[in-house]
Amino acid sequence: MPALNIPKDDQLGLALLREMPDDALAIAIIELERSPDSVPSIPNFSPEQAQQFKNALQTMYTVRAYADVPLEEFVSDVCEALREESELPASSEPRFRERLSRLLSIDALNVAAKAVLLQREHEHDFCSVRILTDARPIFGDDVSGPPSAIIITHMLKLSYHEGAGGRLREIYISMGSGDMARLRAALDRAEAKATSLRDVLDGRLRFIDPQRKE
Repeated sequence: MPALNIPKDDQLGLALLREMPDDALAIAIIELERSPDSVPSIPNFSPEQAQQFKNALQTMYTVRAYADVPLEEFVSDVCEALREESELPASSEPRFRERLSRLLSIDALNVAAKAVLLQREHEHDFCSVRILTDARPIFGDDVSGPPSAIIITHMLKLSYHEGAGGRLREIYISMGSGDMARLRAALDRAEAKATSLRDVLDGRLRFIDPQRKE
C-alpha cells in the first residue's frame, strides 16, 4: 500500500500505546472488547490520554479497512511511517509490533471500521450544511419610492465530497417557508424510522453509528 502519513495526534496516541505498562494494556484490551464504542478506562491515564489512544486506534482500523491489506503488512507500514518521523526507536519496535497486532485484532472494532467505510461508499458524501437567510424588497411601478413588500428567502448550501475523501463541492438550493417545513418533516420521519428499526432489532444485532459522539 502507499506510504502512510500518520497525523501528529495519532502519532501521540500510538506513543501512548508504545509506553503503556503491560497490565494497563491488558485492561485496555478487555475494556475495548467489552465496550468497543466507549473510551476505555486505563490505569494512570487521564481521560484525555485515553481518548487520544482510542482515536489513534480507530484511525488505524479505518485506514486498514480502506486499504484492505493483511494485518502483518499494515503493521509494518505503520512502523515504517513512525520510523520516518523518528517516533519509533529500533529497540521498541518488536514490542510495539506485537501490541499493535493484538489491538488491531479486536473483531468488534474491525466491524465498526467497516461500518464507517460502508456509510461513506456513495457517489456524494455529505460534509456540511448551512442555510443562508435574507430579505428581498419588492417594488411597485415607481421604483424611486419605498418598497411595497418584502419577501424572506432561504438558500440551502450543501457541501459534499465526491466519494469518501474526494474533491469538495457545493450546491445551493433556494427554499421557501413551505420547503423548510417539508425538509424538517422529512428529517423527523427519517429519525423516526431509524428509531423504529432499532426497536424492532433490539438485542438481535449490535447497532453501529459511526457519527455518534462519545
